[in-house]
Amino acid sequence: MGRSSFGGGRGRVTPQKVKSNSSSTVVKHLFSTKDENDGKARSSYEDAKERVIDYIQASGMKCSEDMVKSIRDGKSIDFNAIAPRLNAPTQTEAVARETEMAQNKILYSAKLGKNMQRSAYFETNKRTFKSNIMLKFVTKAMDIKLRGEANFTTTLEDPIKLLKCIEPFMKKSADAEYDFLDFWEANQKFFAISL
Repeated sequence: MGRSSFGGGRGRVTPQKVKSNSSSTVVKHLFSTKDENDGKARSSYEDAKERVIDYIQASGMKCSEDMVKSIRDGKSIDFNAIAPRLNAPTQTEAVARETEMAQNKILYSAKLGKNMQRSAYFETNKRTFKSNIMLKFVTKAMDIKLRGEANFTTTLEDPIKLLKCIEPFMKKSADAEYDFLDFWEANQKFFAISL
């Protein structure tokens, strides 16, 4: 006797394939160049950036809120600037002063350890996040443009700087098709280089 549709009987259950609804289309928010889709990017830079932030928040990365804050601010957090400082004791009596200083040292070392841990996680998350941007959120044409940049292997290892580099590619068309202002900027750069 085999297994029935109600789960009774002996034997093994073969899973049924779930049919996908092909009529529904999923809009992917990718960083794409402006000239990929008839002069329009697939989605705006801001929409794609928000999807990246959603991905980071859902990823379970430790201290992911630091990465999200950096993306929204457009610059990496300087952990040296926010490092804790050892507070001087306020007590005047010698015994109370030593006790307060010991308490301050304990608090300082705990805060310093947490700050160092956040900094280490932030550096690890930067490498992971840069890879995720390139693998999951960039179209093939954008990938080619980014890898063609001279500073791709140095400066663009920082995902915050990578996002800043992506933004103009999404808002400008191909190199030969400039608006008047873009043409003016390109001429200024050309003449500055040739001088």
